[in-house]
This record gives sequence, C-alpha cells and structure tokens, in this order.
Amino acid sequence: MQAYTQHYVGYLMLVCAFFVGAYEAHAQVSMATTTLTVSICGDFIVNENEDCDVADPLDQYSTTIAGRTCTAACQWAPYCGDAILQTIYGEECDDGNNIDGDFCAADCTEEDVDSGGGSSGGGGSSSSGGSNTELGDTEVVVEGKAYPQSTVRVLIDGVQDGTVRANSQGEFLYTTDTEPGTTSFSFWANDSEGTRSSTFNTTFDVTQGAVTNVNGILIPPTLRVSETEIDPGDQVTLSGQSIPNATIEISIDDDADVFSVTTDSSGNWSFGLNTAQLSIGTHTIKVRFVEGSSTLKTESSYGTTVSLFVGVEGQPANNSDLNRDGSVNLVDFSILVFWWGTNGGNSNPPADINQNGNVGLEDFSILLFNWTG
Repeated sequence: MQAYTQHYVGYLMLVCAFFVGAYEAHAQVSMATTTLTVSICGDFIVNENEDCDVADPLDQYSTTIAGRTCTAACQWAPYCGDAILQTIYGEECDDGNNIDGDFCAADCTEEDVDSGGGSSGGGGSSSSGGSNTELGDTEVVVEGKAYPQSTVRVLIDGVQDGTVRANSQGEFLYTTDTEPGTTSFSFWANDSEGTRSSTFNTTFDVTQGAVTNVNGILIPPTLRVSETEIDPGDQVTLSGQSIPNATIEISIDDDADVFSVTTDSSGNWSFGLNTAQLSIGTHTIKVRFVEGSSTLKTESSYGTTVSLFVGVEGQPANNSDLNRDGSVNLVDFSILVFWWGTNGGNSNPPADINQNGNVGLEDFSILLFNWTG
C-alpha cells in the first residue's frame, strides 16, 4: 500500500509539473512587450513632442525660418514664417514662408504684387472667340464665400489671374480659362475695415476640353485684436468680418478655450475677451465660421493666427517677482524664459533683472536666489 501511495503521489507530481510547464510556456508565448520612450528636454536629442533640443536655448525672435531659435522648453521661439501673426515683433502678415511675391513679403510685411493678367471683374479669359482659344485650354468655374461686397483676388499658380466682387451675402462666382493639368488656385480678400484675410489655397486637376466646377471655396473670417499686450483681467476686443448670420468660433491656444459669437447682416462680429481666465504669457487666437447644422453644417478653415501677450499687474515683492503676485516661483521663471536672450522688452518689472541689457544666466541666478516657491 505504501509503495502504491508513493507511486500515486509521484504520478500526481508528474502531472502537476506537466501542467505548470505548459502554463509557463503559454505565458511566455503570449507575453506582451511594451516599449516606453522618455522624452527629456535638455538631452540634446529631438524627441517626440520637441521641436529642437540644444545646449544653449536662445529663445529669441527670428526674422526667418532658417534663423529660428530654440526655447528652454525645446520648442521653436517665435519667427517670421511660423504662420502666426506676431505684431509685437512688427509683423504685418505671416503666411508661413519667407518668399516674396505672394502678397506677404519674406520679412512678414505686406506687399503689392503686380497683376499677372486676366480680367479685373470676375473672369480670367483672355480670348473673345473660339477660334482664338489655344488648344488644350479649358474652363474653370469657382463658387465660394468671402465678405459682403468685398473684392476677391484670384491667383493661379502664384500669379494673379483676376478679381471678382462678392454679393451682399458674401457669395462669388469666378470663371476663367487655364491650361489642363494640376493647377493651384489661391483666394484672398480685404474686409470692410481693410483687414486682409488669410489665403485660401487649393490644388486640383483640370481636365482638358471640359468645364471644371469648383465649389466650397470658403475664405476664413478676418481677426483684429484691440491690444496685443494687456494686463491680466483687462478685456481685449476681438473683431472681424465673415459671411452674414454665421457663427464665429474663437479658439484660444488650439481649443484650450473656445468661444462663439454670431455675425450681423453685414458679416461683422465682435467679442469681448476677459483675460482673467488666461495665464501670464503668450496665447494664440484664431477664428473660423460655422454655418448651418447637422448634415448641412459648413465650416471654414481657421484664418490668420494672432498672438496675445498677457502681462503683469500689482506691486512686485522684489525685483524677481516678475508677475507681481508676492512670490517668486515657476510663473516668474516662465516670464524670464519668454524674454530670454532679449533686452526684456517693456516688461515691468524688468525681466532683465540686473539691467545689463540682456536676459540671461545672471538674471536666472538672481531669480533663484529670491526663490520662494
């Protein structure tokens, strides 16, 4: 009996060992592996969510894309060509490049470009009869929306082809002849206050010997900011023009805050933004229009992005209390980084703490000495 029991126990142990081995083998086969990449700003490696990573972040405004500098947060500092209108640096426009001849010069100033031909009143055809039409030409008919009674400029492959007048509802129809093949059309207009829209660009194939109909050209709303530098809690007025009786969606910092307002019968709109809800520093504002609802809903693209700098208020506890809240902490450090490598602009108290004409390591050392947390 004892021998039988020992044999039975040995058999059970063998069976258990088999199932344990099978389970471990299965676990090894089905085990998942997760790879985690840690992005560290300051390791001199441009990781995900970083624009740059250098040893000496200058954080200075650049007049060109090629000369842009890096911030201490491993993001590009403001520059001409970043598609953000930064009037604080003297920009009049910013179309995302440093190219002349496209109505926004390489240095982000507005420019007049000679007309490249075509009609000035709604058509771009240069022929008066079928016998004068070059072989391969075809007709393009464009329908779109801009601002009521505005003049819409039309460019083909970067050259102005003509203009067309929008009606009282902001609708326009433009007809022109062009060569077949892949063609780029661009549209822009000035609103009733003379503010220029961003440029709407579209590229499509033009079929030889046929009429190509293009719909849905929606020029984004214009945007004006009453002040680009403002104290926290003060109200700044946003305004512009779009199509009549549409909803204007106002996006702050890429939809961190979204507000809406309705245009009047002339397409004009205005909104009072209370900056008390915004943190100290630079914020971006952009707008688009929304018309209709549900399946009939139409949305334009966002127009020109405008930067808004929210400054400081109150009395500083010391020369390192840059936001005048009685403490020296990360908020003050953020302000210092914003002005890094510059003369501190008109910040008050000065971001150039030691007043040597440059915001740099000396000022950072003084700020750390006064740190309260």
